[in-house]
Amino acid sequence: MQEPTCPKCGSAMEEGFILDDTYGGHVPTEWAEGKPRRSIWTGVKIAKEARHPMTTYRCRGCGYLESYAVPD
Repeated sequence: MQEPTCPKCGSAMEEGFILDDTYGGHVPTEWAEGKPRRSIWTGVKIAKEARHPMTTYRCRGCGYLESYAVPD
């Protein structure tokens, strides 16, 4: 696969992820379908099938970030 280039400055981009600090650990950020619904216990109700892992690219030149939810 060809390395992506930055849409802002044209430099090479590197793959990574956005870190989410949680109680007792760290996890990669996920994208969730639909509007958030409040939950007293967890903050937000989310169905498992509505969650999608994300990949984020960072420009080596200007630092621009671009994220993608991994398709099913």
